[in-house]
Amino acid sequence: MPLMARKYHKSYRLNIKPYLFLLNIFLFFNPIFAQISSPVMIIEKKSFSLESFEFENARVSIPVRIGYETYGKLNEKKDNAILICHYFTGHSHAAGKYHPSDTTSGWWDSMIGPGKVLDTDKYFILCSDSISNINFYNPNVITTGPASINPKTGKEYAMSFPIFTIKDMVRLQKKLLESLGIQKLKAVLGPSMGGLQALTWGRYFSDDVEKVLAIGATPMIGAYGIMVPNQMGIEAIMLDPDWNKGDYYGKTIPRRGLVLAFKILLMATRTEGWSEKNFGREFADPTFQKYENPFASFDGKFLVEKEVENIILGRMQFFDPNSYAYIAKTNTLFDLREKQESFAQALGKIKSRTLMIIDESDLMFTKAQSELCRPLLPQCECFYYNSGNGHLSVIYETNYFAQAIANFLQQ
Repeated sequence: MPLMARKYHKSYRLNIKPYLFLLNIFLFFNPIFAQISSPVMIIEKKSFSLESFEFENARVSIPVRIGYETYGKLNEKKDNAILICHYFTGHSHAAGKYHPSDTTSGWWDSMIGPGKVLDTDKYFILCSDSISNINFYNPNVITTGPASINPKTGKEYAMSFPIFTIKDMVRLQKKLLESLGIQKLKAVLGPSMGGLQALTWGRYFSDDVEKVLAIGATPMIGAYGIMVPNQMGIEAIMLDPDWNKGDYYGKTIPRRGLVLAFKILLMATRTEGWSEKNFGREFADPTFQKYENPFASFDGKFLVEKEVENIILGRMQFFDPNSYAYIAKTNTLFDLREKQESFAQALGKIKSRTLMIIDESDLMFTKAQSELCRPLLPQCECFYYNSGNGHLSVIYETNYFAQAIANFLQQ
């Protein structure tokens, strides 16, 4: 968005904070990394289907279909594969473009490609869409979730869709890899929820993955993580009168609840410093023509409210509220322990070499958590940095940790 000059009297100044915020929030939903010197990778979306997939805890089997993308070539031995797992609001378009004229590239394009950290001249990279992907209505996302049609009823699953876990996600990924003849991975990695998936690979399939890299993720989600932003987001959606117990398809979508859920998510994944830098306590409209004065009305808005709402509403056509609730539920259920296992016993089963990368300004997955887990993992290293911008730095500020990933893969 170009900055447009305005005339101000002497008590005003050019305010670039709204534009900085728009850039940051745009990166939140669709990170773009310019690689001017690198050729554009043209990517084809592919799909993988199973006539029946059993959700382990729910003990329910349904047909599933997910999308995936690949970058680079699988060698003859099929032993050069790396799996990328996407984050909470992400999808399988991790790098490249679908067409040369596309204005955006995949969300980790800075990391994946010829000569990059995840070198497609050396590795075969794969990334798949999650079950119940939030971006259900994005034409480039292929997923089975609550907005999908239940073949038994001819209607959307809605809240009859089975509750699933990160382990179910990983089990489906493993079946996808097996369909491609890949028996062992060089590495599995991802940011945020992608890191939780990587750790789950290490917990249950250590023999099938050499290295596990959890970026902005640790092996634990405690009481705080259950509530913020996950359970609070679920409740925001379900408290919307239009949610109608999940039966809103073909009716009014619970947009207000979904917007509130995303507000909670955004603030949990940022920091006070980031907020002050971008908009501070400024009003949405200092003239009070479009928005009223917050000191005089509950309808008044601060800059932070307006910009978050505008960006989310601008992409609302892609999001399904029930899918958001299911993914948030999945995150609350993340636990590598089974039955009566201790935390130490569970982590002791991760035999793969492990790297945890943590932003010290992250409010969700902290250095204290990683230091607690490190001695319990048989082969673990940690790398720390401080962007000052919080959890979302793991998606778009890859310059902080790219070399750490490269060094770990080369060891």
